[in-house]
Order: sequence, then structure tokens, then C-alpha cells
Amino acid sequence: MALPKVFIIAPAFYHFGWGVTKAFHDAGYATCVHTYDTPVDPYDFRHKITYKLCRDKEGYRLHNRVERQQEFVRVFDDAAPGLVFIMNGEILLPQTLDYFRSKAKVALWCFDTVKHIPVIEGHIDHVDRFYCYDKGDIDYYAAQGKRAHFLPQAADTTVYHPIEGVQKDIDILFVGDVYHSAKRQKYLAGVVRAFPDKRIRVVGIYKPWYKNPVKALLRERRDIYTNHNVEPDKVNGLYNRARVVLNIHNEQQTDGANPKVFEICASGAYQICDANPYIRELFPDGSVGIYKNEGQLHALIKEALEGDKSDMARRACERVNASHTMHNLIETVIQDLRV
Repeated sequence: MALPKVFIIAPAFYHFGWGVTKAFHDAGYATCVHTYDTPVDPYDFRHKITYKLCRDKEGYRLHNRVERQQEFVRVFDDAAPGLVFIMNGEILLPQTLDYFRSKAKVALWCFDTVKHIPVIEGHIDHVDRFYCYDKGDIDYYAAQGKRAHFLPQAADTTVYHPIEGVQKDIDILFVGDVYHSAKRQKYLAGVVRAFPDKRIRVVGIYKPWYKNPVKALLRERRDIYTNHNVEPDKVNGLYNRARVVLNIHNEQQTDGANPKVFEICASGAYQICDANPYIRELFPDGSVGIYKNEGQLHALIKEALEGDKSDMARRACERVNASHTMHNLIETVIQDLRV
């Protein structure tokens, strides 16, 4: 008997697509995966130069989207899937979604806030199930008389897991994009000032070369700020080396969890995370330190560095492994759509 088939459409620059693919495989599905770039697809040298030089960037993006639809339709027709699982999907047009839906069940998971990707806001009218990872988006659609469904982020436990015998040679660690978040810049600068004698590492883009080569070259605190991204398996290694891992959500998040909430826990590290209603509901036992302001953040770091939070980290890891893995996420989709 042939396996049920799913066509997965995902942004190329996130690793979540491969975690989702593995989870569908483990659930007994044959998979066909097609990735796309943003802001235009493919974001090769020719498109990069043309896009950066053109005056009407929105028009260029729309023209690119229209051009790319035939490719997605061709792959869909060749695969003939019973389910299409789309992650964000800003490359797709409503008529393409309608075509998919005429022949298969279609689910879209927005793993960013909808207002951060406004081009997909209307996609909810063209799919069978529209998932959001922030409860604020659920309320946003409800106010319009539309029903979206909450599907929180999850950890790929084949990537994020405890490593035995690793030396804890980092006191305070943050991994993520610093450049695009004033909130992260402010909070991390405060931590650096408050803990001058601690071993701190901030891994991620801070002052990118492509924006200002001079600032990138002359950037401060190279011993702390790496100014580059690293692959997920290396991130897991960093989490395992850290006594405390900080999580600072971006400004768009109101009532949900970014993927790091689950990935840090799955790695077995102790996490200190900024508060919102969903985070508080997720860890009512205190296994994750939760702060509302910089003062609370600094107090939690101090407490963690002066004590032993390994039991808290273990409890958080067990919770995520039990209920918040990619397998859990995909099982929810399969059950919802009964495919």
C-alpha cells in the first residue's frame, strides 16, 4: 500500500522545515519538500543586485511571486499529495492555494506573527486550516469573524538534546538575531554591564557587514559578540556549555513562544525567558526563570549563577520532550485534518 503523501513548502533559511519533514516521515508519510527564499525567490546574485537597485521593491516582489507560481503548481501536480503543509507561505498567491485546495487538504502554519508578514494575512481564506504560533493572532482573526488555530513552536529533538560530560565554560549565553531588535540590544547591553566578571557570549548578527562595513569592523566587545550565526547542531553544543541561557523575544511577540523556548529546554540547559501569558502558563512550576523587566532578569541570572539550576533544567527538558516536539506538532496537524 502506498504511503500517504505530503507536500511541504517552507522558507529555505529556517531549519524548521527539515524538522517538520522528519516528523512527517516518522508518522508514516512520503514527503515532497519545496523551499523558497525571501524577499525574492531564488535570492541568488542576480536577484540580489536587481532587488537592491530597483526603486519599486514591492512591485518587484509581486512580479517575482507571480513568476514563481507555475513552479509550485508543477511540483504539486508531480507529487499528487493528499496534504499540503505550508510554513509561512509568503511566496504563494491565493489562486495557487485555491488550486492546491481543489485537490488536497491544505494547512498553513504561520511561525511568525501575521502582522510581521502582512502578505499572508488573507491566506486564511484559502486554506483548510490556518495555524498561528501567537495567541494574539488568534484574537486578531476572531475580531474579523475568522477562525485561526493555535499551534505553538516545538523542538526538533534530533538536533536539540543534552550532551553528557560537556564542560560549562560559558556563564551567560544568548543566541539569536540582535541587529533587528532594539529590545534585545538594550537587554543584552545591560547584562554585559551588570556582570563584567562573567563569561558571556552573544551569538548572532549584531552589526552586519552588508549594512555598514565600518561599524562591523570597529564593533566593540568582540570577546562577547560574535556577529555571525551558527548552525543548529552547534547551537545545541553552545546551550550545553552554558550555565544560563537567555531568551529575549522580539517586539512582535505578545502571547506565545519563539522556538528557542523549546530548543533551549530540549538541550537540557537552564533558561531565563521574558514573560508573556503563554510562557507563564507553559512553566507554572518555575522550571524556567521568567522576568518582566531588566531588574528581574539580572536577579534571576545572579540567583542561577550562585546556585544549581540543573534540576529545574531537567524538569523543563522532560516537559518539552513529552509535549512540545516536532512529532507532537505534526501529530496535531494530522489529527486536525484527518489525513
